[in-house]
Amino acid sequence: MRDNSALGSRIPALRLHSVVSRVATWVRPADDACELPLVHRLAIVYLMLPMVIWLAGWFEWWLGIPAALLLAAAVWQALCGSWRPSFTVAAVGVAAAAACWVMLTPAGGVFDIDLPDWTEHQTTLLDLVRYPWPTFLHDPFRVYVPEEVHSFPLLRYYLGYYMTPGLAGHWLGPSVLNWAVPLWTWLGVALILRMFTRERRGWGIALAAAVIIFFSGMDILRMMLTGEWRLIDVQVERDGLPGIGVGVDHLEWLGLWGVATQYSSNMTALMWSPQHFIPAGLYVLLMLQLRGHRRFLAVSGVLLAAAPFWSTFVAVGLLPLIAALLWKNGVRPFLRWPNLILAVPLAALTALYLTSGQTDFPREWIWERYEWSLLARWAPMFYLSEFLLLTALLWVLRPNLRREPFFIACIATLLLLPLYYFGYRGDLGLRASLPSLLLLCWYCAETIAERVHIRSGGRGGRRYSVGIACMVAVLALGSATALVELARATNNDSWLRYDVRYADSGYTTLLRRKTRRPENVAYDISNTLRALLNENDAYERKGELLAQSTFDVYLEENHLVLVKDDCKEDEPSRFFLYTIPASQDDLPPETRALGLDYSEFSRSMRFLRTESRPTSAGTCVVRLPMPRYAVAGFRVVQLAQDGSMGWKTSYNVSQSSQDDSAGWEASDNFDTQVGPLYRSLTSGEPIIRSQFDVYLAENRLVYVKEPCAWADTEHRFFLHVSPLDDTDLPDDRRVYGFDNLDFDFGKYGVLFDEWCAAVRPLPDYGIAKIATGQFTDEGELWRDMYPFPVHESE
Repeated sequence: MRDNSALGSRIPALRLHSVVSRVATWVRPADDACELPLVHRLAIVYLMLPMVIWLAGWFEWWLGIPAALLLAAAVWQALCGSWRPSFTVAAVGVAAAAACWVMLTPAGGVFDIDLPDWTEHQTTLLDLVRYPWPTFLHDPFRVYVPEEVHSFPLLRYYLGYYMTPGLAGHWLGPSVLNWAVPLWTWLGVALILRMFTRERRGWGIALAAAVIIFFSGMDILRMMLTGEWRLIDVQVERDGLPGIGVGVDHLEWLGLWGVATQYSSNMTALMWSPQHFIPAGLYVLLMLQLRGHRRFLAVSGVLLAAAPFWSTFVAVGLLPLIAALLWKNGVRPFLRWPNLILAVPLAALTALYLTSGQTDFPREWIWERYEWSLLARWAPMFYLSEFLLLTALLWVLRPNLRREPFFIACIATLLLLPLYYFGYRGDLGLRASLPSLLLLCWYCAETIAERVHIRSGGRGGRRYSVGIACMVAVLALGSATALVELARATNNDSWLRYDVRYADSGYTTLLRRKTRRPENVAYDISNTLRALLNENDAYERKGELLAQSTFDVYLEENHLVLVKDDCKEDEPSRFFLYTIPASQDDLPPETRALGLDYSEFSRSMRFLRTESRPTSAGTCVVRLPMPRYAVAGFRVVQLAQDGSMGWKTSYNVSQSSQDDSAGWEASDNFDTQVGPLYRSLTSGEPIIRSQFDVYLAENRLVYVKEPCAWADTEHRFFLHVSPLDDTDLPDDRRVYGFDNLDFDFGKYGVLFDEWCAAVRPLPDYGIAKIATGQFTDEGELWRDMYPFPVHESE
């Protein structure tokens, strides 16, 4: 007789096995096609890992976690197979070549290049390390007014290159970036080199690697034809820095009569914009080498939907190649559940993130930007030197390419991209050209490698040899651009240290506003995106608590953090920070005379709404960066609604500062430590008495007002200096007869409680008279003039 109890105990297990079997069937590979090569599977993991991190770390759990798991399940279709690596001599050699290539760029950490490109890279990485995810830049720019949907700016950028090392630094600290960034860059470059050389053998591997590393247009030939080659000034230890210096910028910009169009060499692209070069190389080689593989095509929609997260411009450059992929395979191989279910939502979410906030970038047709006469000279020079000569050689040497969709799409893209100017530096042509240039590079390397299969005898073989020799000569001329970039990069004075940058308040987002162009941040993100992001509306108090007052004052990572609960939305949001340095030599010259430093932070408060409080109340948080030098004391002042000084607090270094128990203590005598020049000047006679009294001291003008309110300093000051001898004036000022030294109070002055003062140095030449005052757009507020005694100004 059957034991029904035993059968009943097995039913749940059978049901569970059935569910697992169904899920396994659902995520099994698209068909029984052979597995993808390991290097291609690693490239897919490399491209998709940042997207998984972003989904899980930035969005609400109910969206991010399921989306990340579903994405991993979809990509798994292409990842099935053996993961045992083969450490061949070729693989090890390619990995070593990739390491050398990366170490020659700033990404390798050896060269500390203080240029805007890498300032942006470092700032983006440090923002991901410093702030909670999703990354709102808490260094304050604006007040958050819920009715106007204003907040701190959201870090909005194509973050594919930054997410993985950013996660490592977010968990383990900024010092991890010192090895995480070089390692992550090396992995991407090694995958590109390995895919680029995998079909080569013997010396063909080294030849192919050399082609991709040094590939460029013939910029040096173009410069020779236009006479600009004389600009190249190669020096050893240029500007006192170790290494080779070259007295020109990127060669790609030169020889074009000022037309802002550039097709970058591979060396330039990796050196200054790895966030664009690496995805361009990986995507192009995946599409090229797996263009007929069914497992790849089954998930290609998901992979390509993630391309804008790596680089929006590279994604645009991939569109013609995607069209070629569809032309070769038709639509049917793409109709798999990952592409149908995930590709469109993933692309929509990425587009929602990247287009939130301001996206009004410069854009115009090239003939709207330049005269036709100039374009008539530019077009032949640009197209021939960059790619048309190589294209002609490929057309002759490789007749089979004439009907190749990828080749046709590549040439059409390179022809059309320069016609439309988009971005602050023509970014569309600069970045979107990378996929097509890498494809052209592949065809050149492949053509040279095929030379060994052509017999040397016969007329056809000789013609082929001549064509190959011409191609090698073109590539050799182009390599000059890569060599110049290497020379420029060797000028450095230290290793790149992210932990040092992290501790340096000069690299905070607040003081690096110029690197935060509109494409880097979003002030006004959409309500839809805000609802999906995992925003934390509760401020976590941390750091050293200095005082509990109207605002609780914390000292956190070289920042002062002011926190106020039960704060109203209309809380005054303008703050001043005064600091007294331990050494007066640390002060900038313009404020050294006043004995203290001064920073003004306008609209510097973030309002955090919480459900437990009324809609009109919440928590106000203000972050103020401290100076980089040692500070002996500081004062924080909040400006009231009527423009007067409101809440304030002062601190000095405690008397025990010489030992480990050093700390801060409240100060009642802060006023007596500041303004030594101000107090000495007010006892004398000013040379001008007006809305501001103006004093003359040691060839400096000091503007003083007491009492003084913020409104008195908001308007621009003008200062016109007439010399005794007009030849002392700059050439462009002699026609006016005076020197224009207009200034803003925020740079040269300090507003302190009831008085304010500004210091402005005078020129060294003999002065006949000065005229000074303040003005607005409507006219002058006040004006006065002082004629210098001749014997005093000589």
